[in-house]
Amino acid sequence: MSTPVGIDALGFALPRLVLPMQVFAEGRGMEFEKLRFGLGLEAMAVPDTDEDCVTLAAQAAWSIVEQHGVAPHEIGRIYLGTESAVDAAKPSATYVHGLLEARFAADYGPRSLAHCDALDMTFACAGGVDALLNSADWVRAGRGRKALVIAADVAKYAPHSPGEYTQGAGAVAMLVTEDPRILVLDDAVGVSVESAADFFKPRRSFGKAALAAAVGGTVDAASDHPFWATPDAVIEQFLEFPVFDGPYSNDCYVGRVREALGRYESESGLRAMNDWFGMCFHLPYAFQGRRMWPEIALDLYADQGLLAQVEAEAGITEAEAGGRKALAKAWSKSAAYKAYVAEKIGPGEAASMHVGNMYTASIFMGLVSALAGYADRRDLGGKRLGFLSYGSGSKSKVFSGVLRANFAAQLRGLDLGAAMVRRRSLTFAEYEALHARTAEGPLAPATRGAVLDRIETEGNLLGYRRYRWVG
Repeated sequence: MSTPVGIDALGFALPRLVLPMQVFAEGRGMEFEKLRFGLGLEAMAVPDTDEDCVTLAAQAAWSIVEQHGVAPHEIGRIYLGTESAVDAAKPSATYVHGLLEARFAADYGPRSLAHCDALDMTFACAGGVDALLNSADWVRAGRGRKALVIAADVAKYAPHSPGEYTQGAGAVAMLVTEDPRILVLDDAVGVSVESAADFFKPRRSFGKAALAAAVGGTVDAASDHPFWATPDAVIEQFLEFPVFDGPYSNDCYVGRVREALGRYESESGLRAMNDWFGMCFHLPYAFQGRRMWPEIALDLYADQGLLAQVEAEAGITEAEAGGRKALAKAWSKSAAYKAYVAEKIGPGEAASMHVGNMYTASIFMGLVSALAGYADRRDLGGKRLGFLSYGSGSKSKVFSGVLRANFAAQLRGLDLGAAMVRRRSLTFAEYEALHARTAEGPLAPATRGAVLDRIETEGNLLGYRRYRWVG
């Protein structure tokens, strides 16, 4: 039998600022109760001016090192799942690598991580799962290997768009090892991929002459400015805001997860309905999993000849409802389904309600949230937890893992409640200034952690980002 591989330790990081959803709703003229009870939104994490995916990733990773005494020579790779990369060529993981190496220097000297591989993995919100499963395979292929896997993102949408209220940010780090003390990953992984335009971040091109005319000038007059001094006849614009179609993305989410789940069950010989005690979903908003699951689950019930049970719980037959999708909607409102959610889905939603969308990190914050809820239970050793990931574009990976009997002992330092209380609440005006990048200086200066120190403005280093540790 092969040595088990999985998650040995966990760490996370949240921005220092938070926008209460009631403040957001009032600022945008929306009904807070609809956001709260319909989508599960209580607050959104908002990065300060010196925070980004690199600072969050480095802090999450260092929390593992600090809490569990990991030495640099033990770490063979740092793989980062993100769609918020700060450079189009240099991996954000290299910035994290540099920050960790700087932190190690006092005890281990310079270049203590020179041997350590670093890489970004990007597939919308599924990149963190890709980094985890790829690293698990790497650990299995060797002896005594350890990997730091990080999922870190900043979810930012255009003002007044239907995605704005789902924004969030944060990072989750995982130490992947042999004989892990939190969760052993099962070998089986179900995959479903289809090229789709449900959510993407395009490069847009604008002719220089047209841009110059729009601002009342000419290209020649401004040619010495670095904005214009490029060899191309166009200026490329890249926005953090995605182009997205919410209803279509929901359909892609359901379709990919359904297909991936079927492949997982076929490969593993396990059934989600019978063999999983709980589930962690990718959560664009807190209640996404519970809202998508009925439509997916009905196929599982039907495959097992149990559709009549659902019809009884919903109080209506599939024919009377007008089809399976309508039956799923009716079932989702039943007392039986609400009890199902409370037992199997709810624990993984709790953190998302107060953080918002973390893109690649959302599913893993769901794990942190669930484990925090399970920490006092002594009956979960050997129980299987299911993971249902989704990345727009589009891809799902469905996999599972088995909790270790003493998993709670490895959760020291994972105090979600304290981390949320430490955040400084924003006014709506402050939020708008941060969103538009008109805010000057950090609104809540860091006393400890990684920060963006500056962005170079001169010569060959123009645009290069400099990071440092505080405290």
